Amino acid sequence: MPAHAADTAAAPAVGTDLKDLMQEIVVTARRREEKLVDTPISITAFSGPALEARGITRTDDLARAVPNLVFQENPGAGGSSSNAAVFIRGVGQSDFIPTVEPGVGLYIDGVYVASTIGSLMDLVDVASLEVLRGPQGTLFGRNTIGGAINVTTEKPNTKAFSGVASILYGTDNHREVKAKVNLPISSTLSASLSAALVKQDGYVDDVGTGQELGDRNHLVGKMALRWQGDNMELNFSIDGTRTRENGPAFVLRGINFNSAIFNPQGLPLVPPGSGNVPGHYTINPPADAPVDNFSLFNNYLAFLTNAGNCLGLGSAAYNPAGDQTNKACYGPQYFGEGGKVSYGTLPSITDDDLWGAHLTYDWTINDDLRFKSITAYRHLSSHFQRDGDESPLTIYHLTDNLSQYQVSEELQLDGDSFNKALNWVTGLYYFDEKAVNPNLVDFAPITVLSGGASETKSYAAFAQATYNITQALAVTAGLRYTEDKKSFSPNEFVVNDKGGPFPIGTPVLPSTPVDRNFNKVTPLANLSYHIETDTMVYGTYSKGFKSGGFTQRVFPPLPATPTFDPETVTSYEVGFKTSQFDGMLHFNAAAYLTNYDDIQVSIFNAIAPITANGGTGRVKGMELETQVSPGAGWYFEANAGLTDAYYTSIAPGATDISINSQFAFVSKWQWMLAAEKQFVLPGNSHLSPRVDWSYRTHYFNDALNTPEEAQAGYGLVNGLLTWTSADTHYSAILGVKNALDKQFIDAAYFTPGSGMTSVIPDRGREWYVQLKVSF
Repeated sequence: MPAHAADTAAAPAVGTDLKDLMQEIVVTARRREEKLVDTPISITAFSGPALEARGITRTDDLARAVPNLVFQENPGAGGSSSNAAVFIRGVGQSDFIPTVEPGVGLYIDGVYVASTIGSLMDLVDVASLEVLRGPQGTLFGRNTIGGAINVTTEKPNTKAFSGVASILYGTDNHREVKAKVNLPISSTLSASLSAALVKQDGYVDDVGTGQELGDRNHLVGKMALRWQGDNMELNFSIDGTRTRENGPAFVLRGINFNSAIFNPQGLPLVPPGSGNVPGHYTINPPADAPVDNFSLFNNYLAFLTNAGNCLGLGSAAYNPAGDQTNKACYGPQYFGEGGKVSYGTLPSITDDDLWGAHLTYDWTINDDLRFKSITAYRHLSSHFQRDGDESPLTIYHLTDNLSQYQVSEELQLDGDSFNKALNWVTGLYYFDEKAVNPNLVDFAPITVLSGGASETKSYAAFAQATYNITQALAVTAGLRYTEDKKSFSPNEFVVNDKGGPFPIGTPVLPSTPVDRNFNKVTPLANLSYHIETDTMVYGTYSKGFKSGGFTQRVFPPLPATPTFDPETVTSYEVGFKTSQFDGMLHFNAAAYLTNYDDIQVSIFNAIAPITANGGTGRVKGMELETQVSPGAGWYFEANAGLTDAYYTSIAPGATDISINSQFAFVSKWQWMLAAEKQFVLPGNSHLSPRVDWSYRTHYFNDALNTPEEAQAGYGLVNGLLTWTSADTHYSAILGVKNALDKQFIDAAYFTPGSGMTSVIPDRGREWYVQLKVSF
């Protein structure tokens, strides 16, 4: 089998080599092995050594090396430090709740991973990683509307006992220990074991709890078995991740005291009973209680209970932050971005236990026919919470428990016909996900339990075929049918009314289960032409689809569970790929136009973040990627991505956004430049300094385009200095991230109902030293 060619008796090499960066990459994006330059889709691919050579150790590092990819930490309406917002070409999703699907599919060894909790992964034991841009439906088990990230791990081999081990130390007591061993058991059976322990101290001091927020503390492990027969192969693996962290490094940036109930014009205040005073607002409790803004409600209640002048009564101008020497008043006294400090008193927690197992069966029926089965199970148990107001007060506290498991089965049959002129693949896919997500939210005026139990069942059939009309010209057609069945059983009620109008036990949503079915046929058509052996042009038309779902966060109570409809894209793409000068130059370019319908956005209904269909949009742009190795040990690479995304219409119910709103998380431009030089030292060891610069333009961290959540354009400089021994068995790396100590935010969160904006400032400059050995 082709897989046998990867077996080797030699110890794995460690350290940087230019061949790791310029090697001819073989990808499996079209479910068969082919050179990257011959694959007529927009794809960025890395081997495991190529990731290491670029200093890419976590999935979010990919964003600085892959054009038009957004991959960033995003706890959102929760407190999980392992959740990410992932977007490709402006299409994606940022919410972790199980009633909303990701827009970009994450696949590990062919297995779709449904939950975005845990998607901020350490890249351990990776053989290759592919980022596919645009809809991916006719070849992948689960339909993915925006694109796919396909991670393939190393397989065991039967040739020799071997292994790799490394240790790392760096900024904020950063420690990493990683190891992998390959164990030949017989001539047909082999195994491998890999593990990683990653720890790092936090960098935001929570003076209320004594915690250091933004720490890292997780253990990753994997065991794999591989059996190889004459015409078949079995691969079984089980992996697990255990996280015990203090949660994301949120600090308070701003407070919006706007209210449509209390002093909406922002006039100076006069005491209750003052009558009508021109140019002033007379406080009128309890009729004007600002229950639409919990930050203001806290100060209003403190004023009425004589806890302090928390409304600034007597000031010449309206001062809703009140007396900032009084701890009962909520205001700028709790801002902590400059000093990287939080004043929250609810302990911040991110506890994750993830594990999964999969069995892949490959059978080469004959030279022209192959069968594959991928059977998988994955389980997630997560507990996370945070103090959303970042203060000693109880204004906005969040606690989530998420239990989720998924079962999937994918069957593929692929072959070659007509003397290999026709290459085809067809398949069936089944997916069953069950989740329970109780979410306790303690607001200033009320405490509610949100969430419930949900289930998604998906069935799909897909097929794709490529016919080589001539040696140079090929046409590809694909079709997919998807049927999704979804249900949601709300378990939402008032836990503590705090004297308000909703008694304890009041349902927030009816407990009656709701269900919806969605189905869609999505096609693909592609034409490619080889101008010469390693130069190709292509054009693609494709459609993508993502199911609708249910809104599980609402308040005040509603008589029925809100739902949202599926979103769809129609994509047009043209591209050019070439490899020249005996592989010393690679250049890829793609331009695309995407019509985006029924866009699912995160907006607000009263005080709760909901997912709704925001309208229609258009996304157009391009990607450019090049790698050059001109000789004398030099290596250069560069890429650029343009994502010009805008709304063309707004749905009637999406009042929080407008036709001029920008897409959340999406920068219009992304760039990356890198240079490396390899020096040969006495004794034939190598020293390779590398520097890269990445830049992304302005973007917002929410669909509302909240100014306090905006991030101006910024650039980052990273550096590596790698020494590799002559036999490539030893290496040492000195690395620096964000070398110029650029100040920016990694994530942000704002809720109009609570009033506060919290941000996660970046850790800043980091350095590290790593030692690695292979045997």
